[in-house]
Amino acid sequence: MKEKRKRLNWDIRADRVQVIHDEEGNLWEMSLSEALTRAREEELDLMEMSHKDGITMVKILDYGKYLYRQKKQQQKQQQKWKTPDMKTIRITYKIGEHDIEVKKKQVAKFAADGHPLKVSLMLRWRENHYGELAAKKIDAFITDIAEWYTPHAPVKRSGNTFNVLLKVKK
Repeated sequence: MKEKRKRLNWDIRADRVQVIHDEEGNLWEMSLSEALTRAREEELDLMEMSHKDGITMVKILDYGKYLYRQKKQQQKQQQKWKTPDMKTIRITYKIGEHDIEVKKKQVAKFAADGHPLKVSLMLRWRENHYGELAAKKIDAFITDIAEWYTPHAPVKRSGNTFNVLLKVKK
């Protein structure tokens, strides 16, 4: 949704305006030319804010500072709603102890950043016969990282791949 641009200085279409000063607060009702003169004396801009009962509300302010504040406020809002990326850890049926430790360190970093995690274990060739052992291996890995993550759903097998989604503990 595109924001409607505010009218400035000579673009304002009104005869009488209610003036609000950025620092002094509410002033009074005056003609547009008087308000523009006052704004020019202070080397500031006159910006249209709203219409109320046939009177246009305008504000004397530094438009550059106003835009800067708006941009910073918008950036803060975007940071609040930023969703963390889904991270994926792939382990194998034949994974070694040292490799598991390396994966756990990666998981700790992901948890510190607040990322949800997907753990997958893919079976290849003859490993497909050992589905039960693979399920135990992925369950063991999940219990190893239980201090950072909790399962969002049980482990699911689809074909030759085991997957589980985990969420960060708070």
